[in-house]
Amino acid sequence: MSSVVTAEFISTREVASLDDALRLLAESRQPILLEATVEGKLSRGMLVDYEAYRELLQRLEDLEDLRAMREAEAEYRAGDGRPFSEIVAELKAEEKGNV
Repeated sequence: MSSVVTAEFISTREVASLDDALRLLAESRQPILLEATVEGKLSRGMLVDYEAYRELLQRLEDLEDLRAMREAEAEYRAGDGRPFSEIVAELKAEEKGNV
């Protein structure tokens, strides 16, 4: 199973450039909240380590799969679903047709 992703922000620190922020990210491996004023408008963003980002995406996909599974189970219990064996047979038939 995957590890827990945490977001422990480092203390506020001014950086002069994006390169400085990337260096800080490489050193700390902690998410960095960026705030900048661009043409008079406040812009916010987040720098996150790539592996932490991939882990977060995987966790979101897992949650989507779990939600879909629960919806399918509710449909089946309500009498609106089809037997699993019927769906498997249909998928196998489609697979043979695409080969």
